Amino acid sequence: MRNSFRNYLCFICFQEFENIDEFRDHIVQSHEEGTDFILCPVCKMPLRELKIHMALKHPEFQIPAGYPTKPIIIRDIKKPKKKKPTYKQGNFFSKKNNKDLFFRSGMELEFYKILESKKDVLKYIAEPIEIDYSYEGYPHKYIPDILVEYTTNKKELWEIKPKSQTKLPKNQAKWHAANEYCKKRNWNFIVLTERGLRLLKKNGKI
Repeated sequence: MRNSFRNYLCFICFQEFENIDEFRDHIVQSHEEGTDFILCPVCKMPLRELKIHMALKHPEFQIPAGYPTKPIIIRDIKKPKKKKPTYKQGNFFSKKNNKDLFFRSGMELEFYKILESKKDVLKYIAEPIEIDYSYEGYPHKYIPDILVEYTTNKKELWEIKPKSQTKLPKNQAKWHAANEYCKKRNWNFIVLTERGLRLLKKNGKI
């Protein structure tokens, strides 16, 4: 008789799986690396806590410098509905675009304010395009954060990310595709971290 007990529970959406391959593929394809989970740099298993996993499964390896050890959001399996986001989000009214723009983090909000103050910025568009890219052998769609258009007709595509997320393999795959996309159009692609944001606020340059 087949055992009805399922060993693998997605720690993000709580869907159940009968084998580890289905569990892994579901998380990698359905959820966001860095936000909801991280991948072990050795065995590529999706995780909520890297340090414990490495100590138990890969004690002979060291965690790469700068590699994140936890995702941004850790959901409580017992009380998923009561867990609140720990990041700032909302709407910002842009005078240059004459409409509200949704921001998903405090960094995005600060960047919107900087763009509003820069005289050489004509307008900017949030989540402007979809870019095809491949990761772990599967096709994906990547939507960068902001397309900035300047009074000189120059265009720049910007991604706003904490420094802790910049070394994630999935993000690297996204940004490689974005770089190639921008090269074909003579645009610049820029990943803005906390340090870059501070420099922009201080002197207008990264």
